[in-house]
Amino acid sequence: MHKKRLWTQFIGWSRTIHIYLTMMGLLAMVLFGATGYTINHEDWFGATHPVVVEFQGSIAKDPVTKGDRLAVVEQLRANYRITGAVTAYDDLDDELSIAFKEPGQIWEIRVAKATAKVDVHHETFNFAALVNNLHRGRYAGESWRWVIDVSALLIVLACVTGFFLWLALPRRRRAGIAFLAVGTLITLGVIYLFVPGADWGLEPPPPPKSAVSTGN
Repeated sequence: MHKKRLWTQFIGWSRTIHIYLTMMGLLAMVLFGATGYTINHEDWFGATHPVVVEFQGSIAKDPVTKGDRLAVVEQLRANYRITGAVTAYDDLDDELSIAFKEPGQIWEIRVAKATAKVDVHHETFNFAALVNNLHRGRYAGESWRWVIDVSALLIVLACVTGFFLWLALPRRRRAGIAFLAVGTLITLGVIYLFVPGADWGLEPPPPPKSAVSTGN
């Protein structure tokens, strides 16, 4: 009776954890589930084709001459409405090369030291590319990496508690075991038989054309 009571309490806690963790992480789980599909088919959603804009401008020469990196970056942000984080700042012989990146946009900027003239290369990606980069944690910052970690933990806990809730339903155990076995075998079978996939871009060259005799 004591074991049965403990089991009942455990299932009750599992149900509570399963429900509220699932609701708390619902948006994140839907996001990571849906973007698993969009990442696998990026070309379908136009996620690999950014809109590219290039133009020229200028900033104040004084911070460039003084080598004030912060002032240079803040001027570029203000002048060109840049919202990405700085991912590269290279002080070259004749120019500064600065990159800003965020999940949906990339800026690559060159600043001439002698004149403070600016060349801007700006790439804007669509919504599918943005959420794909959020899925990967690319250019999203440390806070978003924590969101990814917590979301992964929530998904695992939801699966584990769901498994124990299934164990508490005797009438559905056989069907559950069957579906669990089928899903496991399919996943392992695909990994064993089809991973990695076929080589890409190694088709044999076309046979040489036969020589045509034109006579003498």
